Amino acid sequence: MRKLFPLLVFSLILAAACGTKVDVPAPDLAVTSRPLPEPAASVVRIPITLALDSVARKAERLVPRGQDNEAEWHRLGEFPVVGTVYLKKRCERDPLRMSLSGDRAEVSAHVRYRARVAERVCVPVAGCRWVPLAGCGHDGAMATLDVGLRTDVSWTKEWSVVPSTRPRAVRAGVRCRLTRANIDVTERVQNEVQKQLDRAAPQLDAEIREAVDLRRRVEEVWDDVQKPIRAADSVYLLLRPDSVAVEPPKASGAKLSTVVSVRVRPRVVIGPRPEVRALPLPELRRALPGREGFRIALTAELPYSVANQLLKEAVVGRELTFRDHTVRVRAAWLYGSGDGVVVGVRVAGDARGTLYFVGRPVYDPVTRTVSVPDLDFSVEARTLLRNAAGWLLHERLRDDLRQAARFPVGERIDEVRGDVDRALDRQLSRAVRMSGGVDAVRPVGVVVGPRSVAAVVEAEGHAQIDITIH
Repeated sequence: MRKLFPLLVFSLILAAACGTKVDVPAPDLAVTSRPLPEPAASVVRIPITLALDSVARKAERLVPRGQDNEAEWHRLGEFPVVGTVYLKKRCERDPLRMSLSGDRAEVSAHVRYRARVAERVCVPVAGCRWVPLAGCGHDGAMATLDVGLRTDVSWTKEWSVVPSTRPRAVRAGVRCRLTRANIDVTERVQNEVQKQLDRAAPQLDAEIREAVDLRRRVEEVWDDVQKPIRAADSVYLLLRPDSVAVEPPKASGAKLSTVVSVRVRPRVVIGPRPEVRALPLPELRRALPGREGFRIALTAELPYSVANQLLKEAVVGRELTFRDHTVRVRAAWLYGSGDGVVVGVRVAGDARGTLYFVGRPVYDPVTRTVSVPDLDFSVEARTLLRNAAGWLLHERLRDDLRQAARFPVGERIDEVRGDVDRALDRQLSRAVRMSGGVDAVRPVGVVVGPRSVAAVVEAEGHAQIDITIH
C-alpha cells in the first residue's frame, strides 16, 4: 500500500497537468433517413384550339350549290283531272354558314328555287306539244328552303374524335304551290335536297375526324413532356407525366376548343442527363385528381465538407472557461446519423479528448439557414462527463455549438429556383411551347444523407403548354 500511494499521487498530478481524458464513444452511424414525401401531383393545362374553317370549305364542296333542270321536262307524276304532269325546276343555295356552340357544329344555308309544270298534249296529225299549267318563282320572289347539317362532337377513351353529323330537317319558307294545277312541289324539292344532305353527312364526319385528329396532337405533347429538360449544367427537370384527361369540347365561331390536362410529378435531377423510359399515351380520362398549378420539391444540398469548413472557421481555436477550467477547441466536424446529425468536437486543456453532440437539423425560411436548434450532448457524453469532468456539461459550450451550426442555403435555393424558372419557359419542340414560373416556395423539411444534409422546399408556380396548330 505504501508503494502504491506515491504512484497514485503521481497519476493525479500527471492528470492535472495533461487534463482529464474525456474520449466519448461516437454515436452509432445509423441508416440514412428516408427522403421526405414528394409534393402532391400537379395538373398542367394544355389548351387546344382547332380552326374548322377548312371543314367549312370542304362542306361547301360536299353539298351541291344547286340544280338546274330547266333545259327539259321531267315526269312529275299522275294527278287528278290534269293527268300526267311534267316539271322543270331550278334551285340554288347561298354559301354555307358554319356556327359552333358548346359541343355542336351547325352548317346551314338558304335555298331558293323556281318551278314550272306542264302537260304534254298530243293531237293526231298536228303532233305533240307542251302546254304550261302553272309556275312559281319566276315573276316574283322565288320559293325558299332552309337546310342544314348538325354535328355533335365527343371523344372516346382511345382519344378518337367521334363526330356525329345528321341532316337538319329541311324547313320550307316560301312554298311553291302551283294553284292552277292544284300541285305543291315544295315537298318534292325538300326530299331531293334532303337526299343530298344525307349523302354529305358521313363525308363531313370523315373530314372533321381528319381535321381534329386529337390523338396525334396529344401524342406529340405527351412524348415531349417525358423528355428531360436541361435547366443548367448538370441540372435537369423531369415532368414525369402519368395520366391525361380532356374536357368536353367547346365551340365558338369557327373554332373548336378543349383543354387537355396532364398530371405530372416533377422533380429536379442533379447530375448527368437521366435516362427516361417513354410511356405510351394512356387512355383518356374525364377528370384528374391533383391541384392545378405546378409543385416541385427543390433541394439545397449542404455537403458535409462545406459544413465542416464553416464549423472550423466558427469554433476551432476558441478557448472556453467554465468554473475555473479552460478548454480549447482543436477540431470540429459534422456527419449524418439517422434523421439527425452528429457534431464531434476535439478539445484540449483541462480536459482532452472528443465530445459528441446530437440533434435534428431544421430549415428556417426567415433566415434561410439550416440549423440544429436542439443540438445537445450525446447520451454517451453526459454519462462519461458526469463521472470524469462534470464541469464540461455547461450550457455555454452547447449554445456556442448551436450558434456555430447554422449554415446558409438561401443562395443555393435561389439558384435551383432560377434553374426551374428557365426550364419552365421554353420551346419543347417545333409545335409545343411550355411557359410558367415559380411563384412562391414553402419549407418542407431537411433530409439527412450520407454525404450531405439538404433543405427541401416546395416550389409552387404556374405552368401551361401551348400547341401551335400547323
